[in-house]
Amino acid sequence: MKNSKFLRALNLKTNTIPPVWFMRQAGRYLPEYQKVRKNYSNFLDMCKEPKTCAELALQPIERFNLDASILFSDILTIPDALNLGLAFHEGEGPKFSNPISSTDDINNLYAFDVNSLDYVFRAVEETKNLIPANLPLIGFCGSPWTLAAYSIEGGGSKDFKKTKTFMAENPNALHDFLEILSDACYQYLKQQVLSGVNALQIFDSWADLLSENELELFSLRYTKKITQKLKDDPITNHIPIILFEKNPNKDITDLIFKDLSCISLYWTSDIRILSESLKNEVAIQGNLDPKVLSESDEIIQKEVQKICSLMKDYPGFIFNLGHGITPEIKPAKVEVMIKAIREDT
Repeated sequence: MKNSKFLRALNLKTNTIPPVWFMRQAGRYLPEYQKVRKNYSNFLDMCKEPKTCAELALQPIERFNLDASILFSDILTIPDALNLGLAFHEGEGPKFSNPISSTDDINNLYAFDVNSLDYVFRAVEETKNLIPANLPLIGFCGSPWTLAAYSIEGGGSKDFKKTKTFMAENPNALHDFLEILSDACYQYLKQQVLSGVNALQIFDSWADLLSENELELFSLRYTKKITQKLKDDPITNHIPIILFEKNPNKDITDLIFKDLSCISLYWTSDIRILSESLKNEVAIQGNLDPKVLSESDEIIQKEVQKICSLMKDYPGFIFNLGHGITPEIKPAKVEVMIKAIREDT
């Protein structure tokens, strides 16, 4: 994969045309995805079919000729392996039938067995068999904090009140839970590497729930434990690591630590200022506002050109959205965006 623009960028190399891939690039906005999805009543059942996951991962590659593929899975596979009763039903977000509600629930957790997630690793292998041989595959996990927030809340939430209350009343137990999740994430990512992924992304999808101090204490501390273990492991130490922090209450420059290859920016971050601060230190991925894809072709082209112009001399720039593609986006608009990246750079 020496000619991969994506891997070049992660190694702080410049590209004449920036590599491009998207968070949630395989998903509900694609009609070919919807055709497969209607065969499953529970999203998680679909995620447990390796051949189906490989087919879904390939769909945006075939349609858009992107510069990287990402494993089709879900960030909540680890809580599911801990027997928290995860299910996704049509039209609903994740729901846990056995959420973490007390310190006893943490003390009595099932021991994590990475082999219980064998379906994910088989999906990696199946995907590698389907995608072009020179195309990098990204593996991923949710950050320990994000996994804990979902596991305690019992699903998605607007305010995560239950999680915040648990954090305030049981900080030591929460730290115990985060330790368990950190070790599970490390094992999980290592096995993804053994199965064939070429880069890793950690999604801290609920970073914005935490204050600046809490973010360091309950999130970054544990993300750093994962990355340090990966970098200390001879099997995984060569794999680039990308971190996505959703709208963190902390200066992005203070989120950078030595084990990271790339920071993936939320759409509200000022990519111009950050590119000046982080040049030659870390790759930058991002960060078009996904809502722009609902606008006219002219506005999409203008916003894409603005980012590409700002980042044209940045060693290690990867074009991406500042969050995932939303279900209502029309694939034709994604085509407009990609054309603007590749033809006007």
